[in-house]
Amino acid sequence: MTPDRRTILALFSLAFGLRILYAVLVGTNAEINPNPYTYDFLTARKIAAGAEWWSQPISPKAPGYQFLLAAIFKIGGVHRWLVILAQAFMGGVTAFLLFRIGEKSLGRGAGLLSALWLSIYVHHMHVTSLMVRDVTATTLFVLVCYLMVLYTYRMRGAVWTAVAYVLLVHFDPQYLLFFPFMALYFLIWTTRHKLLNVQFTFLFLGAVLVLFLPWTFRNARVYGEPIPIGLEAIKYARPVKNLIDRRPDEVEKANRVPMSRPGWWRNTVEFWRVVKFSEGGAPAEPAEPAWSLRHNLISIGNYGVLLPFFLVGIWRSVKKRNRAGLLLSAAVVGYFLIRSIYGGSESARLPAEPLIILLAFYAIVDLYGRRRPSGRAAAGD
Repeated sequence: MTPDRRTILALFSLAFGLRILYAVLVGTNAEINPNPYTYDFLTARKIAAGAEWWSQPISPKAPGYQFLLAAIFKIGGVHRWLVILAQAFMGGVTAFLLFRIGEKSLGRGAGLLSALWLSIYVHHMHVTSLMVRDVTATTLFVLVCYLMVLYTYRMRGAVWTAVAYVLLVHFDPQYLLFFPFMALYFLIWTTRHKLLNVQFTFLFLGAVLVLFLPWTFRNARVYGEPIPIGLEAIKYARPVKNLIDRRPDEVEKANRVPMSRPGWWRNTVEFWRVVKFSEGGAPAEPAEPAWSLRHNLISIGNYGVLLPFFLVGIWRSVKKRNRAGLLLSAAVVGYFLIRSIYGGSESARLPAEPLIILLAFYAIVDLYGRRRPSGRAAAGD
């Protein structure tokens, strides 16, 4: 076995093993996770039992995670631990992808440290024990970034990026909002040749449209409307609808509830929050209990110390015109803007955290290299 393969195996084993250990010791504790059988879990169990999902409405949510669970249940039976094992495997794959992105485009040191940090990241360990789609969606999001950073200059890379992107959208429709920007990336930034960029763009768009067809036909049969993902995807088209028609329809007026969702600023605060001391309404009202001291310390250690270096990583990417760093920065900023509109929280931050970690360690390794005499001479400043 080559040293490179040993490194990859070690990183994957560390991430996978720690997630299983956390699930055994903490994640499956009834006090921490009192209701492990989520809506997705119950829906997947119905599908695995033979529900007529093709011709009847099963769930308004995107089908990806539910069908993944149904496939697991079909093969191994309806067992919670099978899902945890699959999600721990996804965590190991995410660590591997992070290492590869860093190794190939930001420096081997940045990739190695990022993968190690993600492997021991308690937040990701905890979500692995939950029956939610976030772990798999995070892996697919990082996979899309991996393909765009390393393989979009190849014709087949455009097709594989489309496959990964369609899978991601079938797990979480919020990434539909990335579609026009990804198409622009292929059109403008793939190569230096405009005609070749057009070919890449048509390959990407064509593959995406073809891969959307099966579930679109299914929804047209079930709901009478050609919805490409699921009913859940409709809400992400509301901003576009509001731009085209600023007058809300009568149904929307009737169903509108004042302050039903937090505003943009509140979502922004929740998305970037490191420590949560208390939460409440007016001063006269008692504040809700704050996060525990243990949770606050873990948040500061796992995430808070990375934020300044993350900003430095964006700055260094812009200054050096590092293509990979710029693309990863754009992915994080784009994801943050989506969550600032639709709701931001610590859990909503999960898919962006691997990229934040990678950019932070890119800055740390870069700054460390500049402090050394050889690094300052190479930098020329």
